[in-house]
Amino acid sequence: MIILRTNSYFLMLGLFLACTSHSTAKVLFQANFEGASARAEYALGNPEARAVITGTYQVAGVVDGGRWGRALDVTQAGSNCTYEAAENFDPHRGTAEMWFRLDEQGEETYHPLFGWYRPPHQPGAQKRQSAMEVYLHGSVMVLAWYNPEPRSTLKKVAVEVGRWHHLEINWDGEPGKGQSVYNVFLDGKSVIRVVDGHPLQGGEGAQFHVGIWDYGFGYFLHGKMDGLRITDQVEHAVEFEPPELPYAKPATIEYARAAHVRTRLRLKRYEVELNLLLNYSGAKGDGAAARAIRIGQGIVKQIEAKLAVLQGRLADGNPNVTNLCSAVDAVADQLSVAWLPIQPIMAEAVAAAIAEDRRALLFKDLNDGLTGKAMILNGRQLFIDDSVLEECDGARRVISAAVRVMDEVPSVARWGGGRLVYDPVTAQFDLWCLVESEDQGEQVLCWATSGDTKIWRAPQRKLPLTMGGRVGWYAAGRERSVWFHPETLLENGMVLSTDRRDRFIAVEAEEGGMVTTRPFVAIGDTLVLNARAPEGEIRVEAVDALGRVIAGFSQGECEPLRGDETEFVVSWKDGANCHSLQARPIQLRFYLHHAQLFSFDFRIQHNHYVPNSYSQ
Repeated sequence: MIILRTNSYFLMLGLFLACTSHSTAKVLFQANFEGASARAEYALGNPEARAVITGTYQVAGVVDGGRWGRALDVTQAGSNCTYEAAENFDPHRGTAEMWFRLDEQGEETYHPLFGWYRPPHQPGAQKRQSAMEVYLHGSVMVLAWYNPEPRSTLKKVAVEVGRWHHLEINWDGEPGKGQSVYNVFLDGKSVIRVVDGHPLQGGEGAQFHVGIWDYGFGYFLHGKMDGLRITDQVEHAVEFEPPELPYAKPATIEYARAAHVRTRLRLKRYEVELNLLLNYSGAKGDGAAARAIRIGQGIVKQIEAKLAVLQGRLADGNPNVTNLCSAVDAVADQLSVAWLPIQPIMAEAVAAAIAEDRRALLFKDLNDGLTGKAMILNGRQLFIDDSVLEECDGARRVISAAVRVMDEVPSVARWGGGRLVYDPVTAQFDLWCLVESEDQGEQVLCWATSGDTKIWRAPQRKLPLTMGGRVGWYAAGRERSVWFHPETLLENGMVLSTDRRDRFIAVEAEEGGMVTTRPFVAIGDTLVLNARAPEGEIRVEAVDALGRVIAGFSQGECEPLRGDETEFVVSWKDGANCHSLQARPIQLRFYLHHAQLFSFDFRIQHNHYVPNSYSQ
C-alpha cells in the first residue's frame, strides 16, 4: 500500500539519500570553563580559544560553583563573552548546547543566552545580514532570527532560580528557504520548533555571544554558564536526557570512548523511533514512511557493524587517536543525518494513523473516499486468485482434486461422443455428452436421461453433484495413469471425482508460508475458512489501511486452526467476533504451516447495535 505521497516528503528522502555520506561530524567549539579565564578548551578555528573583547565590554570571569566545577560568571553588566565564529560555528547546520543557572529572576528581566550574528551590528544600524539568538524574557523563551528580515517565536517555560538548566539550540538550513528547521530544547524537552524558517547565511565578521547580546543595551545573563559545546550536526530532533557528565576534550582517547558510547545510545533511540513509525504507518509499499523505515533499518545494520569495528580499535593499546576520533565522529554524523527525514514523516504518519483510527466506518457511511482502491467482499470467496491475492511468500497455488473410482462401475457404452451409464436404482440411462452450438464456437457439458436409449429427455446443463459436504462430477476414464493419482489405472469408462465442497484451487505451504490479500472491505462479523491442516496449522491476522496490525487481531493472538474443515471459524484471544473489522479497508495475512487454504468468507453471525452516524 502507498501512504504519505506528498512531494515534500520525497524531497526529504532525497536529501536523506544524498547526505548519508556527509563529511565527518566535528565538535567545533567546547568550553567547560575550568581554568582561570573564559578561554575555551577547544576551538577548531582558533587554537588559542580566547574570548575577544567587544567594544567597551570586558571579558567575563570564571568562578567556582559550576555545574561540575567552575563556571562562566555573566552577572556583571560590564562583562561580555564573545568568540570568533569562523570555523567555530556552522550556519548551515549545527547544535549549540550549554548549562545555565539564574541567580535572580523577574517577569521583565532579560536573560540573553546564546546568539550568532553576521556581522555584529545593532538592528538600528540596518547592517545585520543574518543572525540567530535565544533569550529569556521573564518566564518566556524567545527564538529570534534575521535573514535579514526579523522573525521570532516564543514559549512560556518554567525556569527556577538557583537550579542548573540544560539548553540546546539546533538548526538545519540545508533544505533551503521555507524548509529550514530550528529547535530549542530546555532540559531535554522541546520548547520551540520552527519548520518553515529561512536558512542562516555565513560570512566574514560573524561572532557568537554567550550571556549577552551583541549590542548590549545593558542586558546580560543574571547567572552562570557551564559546559558550552557547538557541533556541526543536529544533535536531537526529539526529547532526550541531558548529559550527566561533562564532555571529554575533542581529539583525545577519552573523547573517542565517550562519543562511541553516546552514539550507541543514540542508535538505540533511533531504532525506537523507527519502530514507532512502523507502528503508525507500516513498512510495506513505496510511500515515504515505508521507504524511510526500510532505509533506516539498513542504516542501523551499517552503524552496528561500524561500532563493532570501532570497539575493537578502542581496545587497541596504542591507537591512532586522531583517526579514531574522526571515525567515531563520522559514524555519529551518519546517524544524525539519518534522523533528519524521520521527524516530518513521523508527524504525517501520526496524523494519518489518528484519522484511520477515528473512522466511524458504518455501512451507510461507506463511499469511494473511504474504500479507496479496496474492493468490497460480500459472500464466499471460492477461489484464492489474483483478484483477492496480493502476495505469496513461501506458499504456492495448486489445483486441488481428490479422485475416487466408483466401487461398482456400471456397464459403459460409447455413444454420440459422450459416456452412457445405466443406473439400476432409477432404471434409466444417464448420458453425459458435449453439445456444440450451431457455429461450433461453444461446447458445454450436458446431461440427458432415457429409459430405453431410444427416446431421450432434452439435454440440460448439469452442475456438479452435491453430496452432503462433498461435491462430485463425472469424467471419462482412460487406460493410463491419472496425473493426480499416478498409482491408479482406470479402465475406459466413467469415473466420479469427488472432493470437499468449494475446494477447486488451494494455496498451500509446507514448512511455512504467508499469504496476503489485496485491500478489501468486509461485510460480516465472523471469518470462516475452508482449509486443510491435519498435520500443521493456520493463523490469521488483520492489518489496516496503513499496513498496521489491528489491535486484537494479530497472528500471535489468533487461535491456531488444525484439522480438515470446510467451515473453520477463526478466533482470536477475544473471540471470533470481527465486527470491528467490517466496513473498513483491511488486508488479511494467512500464516500457513503444512496447510492448504481453499476459500474464505465473512458471515454475519451476531446482532450489533448500530448508532446513528455523526456525519449526518
